[in-house]
Amino acid sequence: MKERTQRIFARFLRVNTPLTFEDLSKEFRISERTLRNELVLINEYLAENNYPMVSTTRGKGMKLTLPDQESEKLLAQVGGSREKDYYRPDERFLALLLDIADSTKTTLLYEMEEKLQVSKSTLDEDMRKLRQYLNPYAISVVSLTKQGIVLQGDERSIRSMLYGVIHSMTDIDHLISDGDSDAVNKFVLDYLDKRVLQVLGEQYDEVLKKSRVKINHVYRNQIILFLGIWVRRIQEGNTVSEFAKVRAEIGEGPVRNFVDAICADFSLSPSLNEIKYITFTIESFNPKDMNNSLDWVAAQLLAIQLIEHVEKVTGIPFSQEEGDLYEGLYKHITGLLSRAKNDLQACNPLKDTIKESYAVMYDAVACFSKRIEEYTKKALSEDEIGFLTVYFSTSASRINEEEQYVYQAVVVCNHGISTGRLLAANLKKQFNIEIVAVLSSYELAFIDKLDVDLIFTSIPIEYPQKPVLLLNPILRESDKKELRAFLFEHKDKKRSVSNKLDATKLMQDVLALIVESGGTITQESYQKVEETFKQHDLKINTREIQPMLQDVLKDSNILLNKEGKDWKEVITKVALPLIEEEVIEERYINAMIKSVEEFGPYIVVGKHLALAHARPEDGVNKLGLSVMTLKEPVNFGHPDNDPVKIVFCLAAVNSHSHIKVMKSLVELIDDTEKLDKLFAAKDVRTFNQALHEDAPIHDIQ
Repeated sequence: MKERTQRIFARFLRVNTPLTFEDLSKEFRISERTLRNELVLINEYLAENNYPMVSTTRGKGMKLTLPDQESEKLLAQVGGSREKDYYRPDERFLALLLDIADSTKTTLLYEMEEKLQVSKSTLDEDMRKLRQYLNPYAISVVSLTKQGIVLQGDERSIRSMLYGVIHSMTDIDHLISDGDSDAVNKFVLDYLDKRVLQVLGEQYDEVLKKSRVKINHVYRNQIILFLGIWVRRIQEGNTVSEFAKVRAEIGEGPVRNFVDAICADFSLSPSLNEIKYITFTIESFNPKDMNNSLDWVAAQLLAIQLIEHVEKVTGIPFSQEEGDLYEGLYKHITGLLSRAKNDLQACNPLKDTIKESYAVMYDAVACFSKRIEEYTKKALSEDEIGFLTVYFSTSASRINEEEQYVYQAVVVCNHGISTGRLLAANLKKQFNIEIVAVLSSYELAFIDKLDVDLIFTSIPIEYPQKPVLLLNPILRESDKKELRAFLFEHKDKKRSVSNKLDATKLMQDVLALIVESGGTITQESYQKVEETFKQHDLKINTREIQPMLQDVLKDSNILLNKEGKDWKEVITKVALPLIEEEVIEERYINAMIKSVEEFGPYIVVGKHLALAHARPEDGVNKLGLSVMTLKEPVNFGHPDNDPVKIVFCLAAVNSHSHIKVMKSLVELIDDTEKLDKLFAAKDVRTFNQALHEDAPIHDIQ
């Protein structure tokens, strides 16, 4: 039975409500004609094994009616049998590649002909396709006298290539649990030891969970796969060049502890450069906050610009959800930029479904991707576009959600935190379901501690204590039918739950009215208003009440028409007001200069505009901003945005307190008319008038 037939068969075995041809053709991306042919094969199998066949009810759809025990038995039986006794082209490609990559053996083409049971001409064609595939990675296949066929190229590129191939052809969960259940898994496990992958997973969960690091299941599995390749390559003596730049410093923390545990388990003694390389790789998949990346300013600028772009294209008021949406996008883009610089790709198992289900938002993100590519100098994959789209679709669901919920439930989802939240938001909006928590399969023990009556899951789980319904991470029409039947069956679980009002916007409006009426908002008066709201049980999101550009940029920090012999002197001069106010320490200036020396003019964020910055731990005491215009423009080395005429110096203490400051800078980057006015300003008053024209009412920190 073909793999697609197995998946369609399994769909019938897992549902209790009728399925239509329209639903299934969309779900499996095949025509209704092809689907009918698949149904014939399924019914033939059922008849041959003395089971009732799939029945069709006019106006409702198709259904396979079996006792639960028989359904489970059939699910276990379906699959595993190969229709042909020879390998498919994709299987031959993988077998050939992994055999060549294995430097412990000698790969000879005549032996591969016998192993793969193909003719010389077929294998020659396979080799041609392999060389063509490797070309973009700058990897070549060469024949050496004693070593046979081998790969030649940069070691980092070889690892990234192997990771991409294996991930695209396998599922890490099935790889570890099912073993060599098919040819692809068998070839991979001949190269990557199953026990190695299991140990890596155990170490990942143990070390990072003990450190209370939030684990994203999608990234977890990709890290395990990449580490499996890393361990294998290190064991064979294949290492990254000591002359290659590796953007990571080795510090204490959960990721370093994880790497140390791996080295101990497998008796590895990698070089310092290898430790830096793999530490950075892991962190690029699971970024925690701005402190871990030199790209944090670029990530924040891109997140803000992306929100504004998608809101403009779709007409959906994403600014209502800006806090959570910004945080999710910012952290993802931080990892995205890091992965791009290290030639890594995050794989999104749901990209096709996301692209189809949220086409307008997906297209808007795809259109903006050119901005991201300008920074990374590499094409943004559909996988990454899909990940970014999920943040917007989740936010859109929250914007439209109902205020009353009558079911209390938990979501279990291993496709990633953002996908779990999307499923939760859709359940909440469409079915009056209050989702108490989104958990992974590793956190099932927490369900007993939660006040919930129902469980919705995107993976098969056993939990006899409460009713469980298996759903797709992104709801399809067939899922919605099952949901309605499931909720009706458990209508005795209904509750009446009221939501607390988020009064953040109300408080902002009250403060604005005070200012418009001629009053002044002081720190003391702000605190009194805040306390009054709290006394009336009105919830305020303090992360939304943030200082604006005009609140942070003092007149004393505006330096006009100054001279600088080079970019280093410019950075030093613009930072001096912040030194005098003890906003930053002297070492912060050195850190800003060192970053540009090592990684190039990435701080030149717009035409003629630079945003000097370093990481918070490099000497920031509190939030601050200074600016300097230059009498004579200075080159920073940026191919597109030089020469620089205006430089801001940003000192930030966390990832959110300066969001509105960043939004103002984003607007400034694209406003050439305002920039010209700032360049021409001869005094602070004129500079402020140009900078803050059309500025909104102040928010108070």
